[in-house]
Amino acid sequence: MIKIIITGPESTGKSTLSKNLSNYLCEPFVPEFARYFMPGLNEPYTASNLVDMARGQLFWHQLYKSNANKVLLCDTGAEAIDIWFQYRFGGIDPEIRALFLADEECVYLVCKPDIPWEADPLRETPHQRPQIFDSFISLLNQFEKKYFIIEGPNEKDRLGCALNHLNKILI
Repeated sequence: MIKIIITGPESTGKSTLSKNLSNYLCEPFVPEFARYFMPGLNEPYTASNLVDMARGQLFWHQLYKSNANKVLLCDTGAEAIDIWFQYRFGGIDPEIRALFLADEECVYLVCKPDIPWEADPLRETPHQRPQIFDSFISLLNQFEKKYFIIEGPNEKDRLGCALNHLNKILI
């Protein structure tokens, strides 16, 4: 089984792409843990909360793994929380970085910020998406992770781009 992590900056179509790939490939997808965790907080999130989110996301990856046949599709992973920690708190959290590095071999689909921003209560950086995208690419290159860039102006084009890349590794 191959683990595909759909990642990238906020509002780049990761959840939509995860759902579309899931439907197309008839494989389950792991939702973004933060979307369920954050609304339960009674105060602004902390650095410790981000560590909990990284652990929770990877726990969900393990839970969903038994339901997958050939591909485990994940709407984000520890890499996104690693990047977010850097932007939000100005450093690297050693535990989050270790969780990212210890994650099994994955292929990353990095969504480019070439679609319009959509406001959402959990989103914070409408004007920093290009820089954050570059941070994702830099992190994945630094640790020699396999990735493909997903781009296109609409859902159909982005799904086609993702499938084109996945066909290279799934066949």
